[in-house]
Parts: sequence; C-alpha cells; structure tokens
Amino acid sequence: MKLSFRFQFILAPFIIVIILACLIVYTLYELSNINRENKITRRWEVLTNRIQASIASANRVNKVIGEMKNANNTQQDDNYFDYIEQTKILSNSLLDVNLLSQISAELRQQIKQKEQMIRDPDRVKPEEFARQLISLMPALEHQNKIFAAQRRSAYIENHHKLVRISSRMTMILVAALIFCIVLAAGLGLWGLRVLRRRLNSLTQRANSTCVDSLGLAPAPLFHKGDELDQLDTCISNMISQLVNVLGVESVLKGAENERRRIAMDMHDGILADLTSINRKVDNIASMQNRKEGLTNLRLDIDNIISSLRSTIDDLHPQVLEILGLEPALKSFLDRNHALPGFPDCHFECDQAIEQMISIDYKLNLFRIVVEAIHNVIKHARCDKFEVCLRIIQQQLLVTIEDNGVGMPENNVFSGHGCLNMSERARMLGAEIKWRRSRFASGTCVELKLLLVQG
Repeated sequence: MKLSFRFQFILAPFIIVIILACLIVYTLYELSNINRENKITRRWEVLTNRIQASIASANRVNKVIGEMKNANNTQQDDNYFDYIEQTKILSNSLLDVNLLSQISAELRQQIKQKEQMIRDPDRVKPEEFARQLISLMPALEHQNKIFAAQRRSAYIENHHKLVRISSRMTMILVAALIFCIVLAAGLGLWGLRVLRRRLNSLTQRANSTCVDSLGLAPAPLFHKGDELDQLDTCISNMISQLVNVLGVESVLKGAENERRRIAMDMHDGILADLTSINRKVDNIASMQNRKEGLTNLRLDIDNIISSLRSTIDDLHPQVLEILGLEPALKSFLDRNHALPGFPDCHFECDQAIEQMISIDYKLNLFRIVVEAIHNVIKHARCDKFEVCLRIIQQQLLVTIEDNGVGMPENNVFSGHGCLNMSERARMLGAEIKWRRSRFASGTCVELKLLLVQG
C-alpha cells in the first residue's frame, strides 16, 4: 500500500511522537510505583511517630502526676494544666484510627478497655490513671520496637525497589532514544528514496514527450491525489495532448496520401478512359458500323461511371449515411468479392449497433474495418477471413480475423495504415490491438469501444 506524499512527510515525526507519548505513560507508571512505595514508608514512619508520641506523652503524664503529689497550690494548678495537656496528646496519639488498625490485637484490646479513661481523665484519680498507664507501657514499648523494625524493613525494601525502577527506566529510556534516532534516520532515508524515485518517474515521463512516437501516453503511476500525483497527472495530460496532436497530424498525412492515391487513380483511370472516349467520338463519324461504335462507347461510359462511384465511395460512402454501417460494409465486401484472388469472407453485425453510435463513429469504424480488410488482402495471403461487429456487456467488439501468414515476430505493426487505424481508434476513445488469430495461423485485429447509454 502506497502512502501519499504528505503522510510520507509526517510519518517519521508521527511515529516518534507516539513513542515519546508511550515513554511518558511508562514514566508516569513507574513514578506511580515510586509514589506508592514512598507512601508505604511514610505510613510506617507516621505509625512509629504516633506510638513514640504516645509513649513520650505517657511518661510525661506519669512525671506530672508525681510532681502533683508534692506541689503547693500554685504549682498544683500549673501541674494540673500540664496534666490535662499531656493526657490530650496521649489521647490523640494512642486512639488514632490508623495506629489502632496496625497494632497487635492484645494491645488494641487493652487500649479499648482504657479508652474511656484516656478520653476523659477527669473521671479517675491521677494516681489510678498513672497506674493504668504503667501497666500499658510494656506493651507500647514492645509495639514501638515492632514498628521500628517494620519501618527499617520498609526503608530497605523501598531503596531496593527504587534502585530497580531507576535502572529499568534508564535502560528503557536510553533504548527508546536510540530506537527513535535509528527510526528517524531510517524513515528519513526511506522517504528520501521514495521521493527521489517518484521524481525520477516524473522526469522520465516528461522526457518521454521528446520521443518521436505516436504510442499511447503512459498512464499515471500513482492515484492517491497528493501534490506529486497531481503533477504526474498534469504530465500525463500534457503527453496525451501532444500525442493527440501528433495523431491528428498522422491522420492528416494519411488523408493527404489517400487524396494523392485517388488523384492518381483518376488520372490513370478515369481521365485515360475519357481521353479514349473522346478519340472514339471523333472516329464514330468515319465508322461504317456506327451502332457498334456507340455500343462500345456506352460500355466505356458505364465503366467510367462505375469507377467514379467507387472513387466517391472511397471519399465518402453514401450508403453509410443513407442505410447505415452494416449495409456500407456489405456493399464494400460485395464490390470487392468479384475481384480475382479475393478470399472467402464471413460477415456478422449486430443490428443494435446502428442505434447506439453516431454517424461520425460509424464513419471512423467503417474506415478502420476497410483498412483492416485492405491489409488482409495485401499482406495476409489467406483464403478466408471473418468480420464481426458484436455488442458484449455494453462494449462494441470489432474483430477482423484471417488464416494467413500471421503477425511479425515482434508483434508490432508500424505501417501507415496501422498507425491510421490506431489514431482513429484513439479519436473514438476505443482500444485497438493486434493478436494471434483463433485459426491455426493468421492475425486478429480487435477493437473495443465502450458504449454510453442515453
């Protein structure tokens, strides 16, 4: 599948952008993994800080309670406010939801039993509060050691994962960068090669206009519709116009040769016959048998009339305009059938052709078929040939087949008659080609014309 020029131009940047987008997505994914591991580490750090704050506040509460026993009234009040503040810190730290969810079930049960006392220390005496805290301290210290160990383990695991992730990201990013460089270089060279190939093709097609040939203009190689294809189409149209001009010139040369031939025929035939008749008229007066002389004179005049009719038909067949293509071809074959050495002929023509093509098309088809028959008579050395005009799937198919000597070895006909046939077919928009006959030997001229309805 061929890409258009604009897509070839943006292909490399587009692929590189896609690769970079994939790298960004991958980087975000790895960063999310790093963030998740950091959250785990931070969670253990928060839990450790919570339980350490609980232990510190519990120790501070016990110290304040001890000071309250020996303090005077003024110091009693200060110690009491300090007691309330420390119990509040203890309550916030020890009853934290995240902390309760991670501690052991036994410690959680002990805290639940003392929850009311911790939340409202005014309900119990400070000495009782201190005693309850002392019983809770060993479990808190043990849990603190567990959290510290888990925190260290989380730090170590996080460090190893970060090392793995960073190594993997570095390797993938470097590989992607190298791949992008190689891909950009490869696609750039590929695009340059394709561009040069297409420009060389356009150059060759432009150079073909300098060739002195009446062959068909080469069809455009690309059909995507980009800028280079439009240039290709313009060159193809230019070549087609030039070939059409050369074709018209060839047809005019053929017509001039036909006029020269007719002039020579009239000079050598009709004019000579009229000169002979003129001499016979001069001699009739001195002839004894004037009736016989007049009879011979009438025969000569009839021959001249037949010759004139033949010449007029060659110039423009009247039967074609009056009766149509089939009668005109039959009339031509009937006139030539009496000539010595004329091969046996089988003629076939669909009746619907007359209503489906115009008089101009009929005239050009008549000229093409007549020229093909002339070639059969002059060159084929055959004893029979067929002329068929049929309509097959909205196409007019014309074939002239013989059982003669066949085509040249290179299958190329370069005579003026064949060139004229090709140019007339081009003017009709038809396709004409020469191929092997379906007989054991011989040539087939095949013309295809697409019929447009309406």
